[in-house]
Amino acid sequence: MNELTAPAIPNRISIASSCSNVEFTASIWTGRKKDKRASAQVTNDNNAESGSAGVYKKLLGNCPELEAITKHVGHVRNHIHYRMTMPWSDLGQRLLVTAILPEYQRMMSEAQVEFWRLVAEFMKVYQWELSQVQAKLGTLYRPEDYPTEDEIREKFAFRVMYTPVAEDDFRCDVGSEQLQEMQEAYDQHYPAKINQAMQHVHDVTAKTLTKLHNSIDWEEGEKKGKIFESVFDSCLEQIDMLETCNLTGNTQMAAVHAKLKAQFAGTGMQGLSPEALKEDAVLRRQTRDVLADAIKTLPSLEM
Repeated sequence: MNELTAPAIPNRISIASSCSNVEFTASIWTGRKKDKRASAQVTNDNNAESGSAGVYKKLLGNCPELEAITKHVGHVRNHIHYRMTMPWSDLGQRLLVTAILPEYQRMMSEAQVEFWRLVAEFMKVYQWELSQVQAKLGTLYRPEDYPTEDEIREKFAFRVMYTPVAEDDFRCDVGSEQLQEMQEAYDQHYPAKINQAMQHVHDVTAKTLTKLHNSIDWEEGEKKGKIFESVFDSCLEQIDMLETCNLTGNTQMAAVHAKLKAQFAGTGMQGLSPEALKEDAVLRRQTRDVLADAIKTLPSLEM
């Protein structure tokens, strides 16, 4: 990716009206625990230093209902929360553009309903799993490792918190010199945070476009690449994000978005599709060139 000069951003730029902060947290009972006795036996049997090895047991063995909850939370975090937001705070808050807030809220609401449905399914089988677990774990079984149903239920949580984007509001009791220093530091920090958020979108877009580019980088007579629909759909989503998350009106970002949008729109009533890319060598070559150019010219805004 080319290293290009970052565009100048006014000191008093504000994104408070176009973005909000969102924080997603989910907690689950992992069903895993370190067995100190077994760990000590492993290190002793292998003449190893104490604490150099650990035995972690799956308290319910292979429990599909518990694994389903873990997979669901991972999907929500990676494919909804991270995909639709941008990094903002070291405390876990991420930046959500107001334009896609309704869609984000809808998807997270559905995910929350599914989360609690999966928890309910797990709770239905918890007692039965306890009746089977001693046979699964053998001498690793310890009855004190297992919480009651009420204790287990309390270990599950799914929360989405929205907060406004803070602006420069220094109404504290400080002298004018200290106030000026605080304002100058803020004026440097705020644009940098915006650039970092946009850089994240650029990086994810470049990575996604590269996957599609590599899958269509072949000519007639050569071994055909596999064009996955999931990768193609991810490209469409990232192209939209280039427009939605252009917080500073960056002209390079807008130009890349326009060129990609035009290519993926196709010709006439027929939009670009994985099937069209497989069958049409000219279209495949054109799309490959557009992708390569976009990956090359996406601006680097790191400060």
